[in-house]
Amino acid sequence: MAYKHVFLIASAAVVFASSGLAGPIAVTNPSFETPGPGGLPHVCGVNCSYSTDGIVPGWSASANSGLFQPGPPATTAFFNSVPDGITVAYSNVGDITQTTAATVQLGVTYTLLVDVGVRGDNQPATGVEYLVIGGPAGTLVQATGVLGAPNCGCWTTFTATYTGLAADVGKSIGIDLRSNGVQGDWDNVRLNASAVAGIPEPASLSLIVAGLVGLAALGRRRPA
Repeated sequence: MAYKHVFLIASAAVVFASSGLAGPIAVTNPSFETPGPGGLPHVCGVNCSYSTDGIVPGWSASANSGLFQPGPPATTAFFNSVPDGITVAYSNVGDITQTTAATVQLGVTYTLLVDVGVRGDNQPATGVEYLVIGGPAGTLVQATGVLGAPNCGCWTTFTATYTGLAADVGKSIGIDLRSNGVQGDWDNVRLNASAVAGIPEPASLSLIVAGLVGLAALGRRRPA
């Protein structure tokens, strides 16, 4: 009976530890609704404005990046809608990056989702989105999706997925929104983590070992 109890306790602990890995990872200013100190001073139409100062709060942005409010309501010249809030981020041949507080755990799958826009005024979408493991010199996992038709003024969700390897445990997890031309537009950045069935993370492995040690100790105390 004692063996059974130890086994059940260790198994339950593993389940709880693994389930605790699932859920969203915090992204600062994920929908770009927090403006910089200079606001969005440039006017582009009715209820339309943008910044050019390279400041995107919570993110590191290149000089030719900024925030853009194409509405509300969104104008037909730019976008038909905005996925989340009223503000999006843009970059012209530059990067908007963020390193989260999370680090890679073994056997955990990380999923990046980013809404990518296609402007309605004959501006080709040039954005490329990456889930970044271990900093700029580490692993870049490019997000994939299908852009809307040219000049649609619409948005599509792009997705990048990565599962933690033993060699990457403890490495940083970041996001890189990159434009290779004029112009990349992004909104509604989300990052989630979920444990992969059959691959316990380090805390779970420790619990398994502790359970086995307990079983061994009980075995030594068992009467002959």
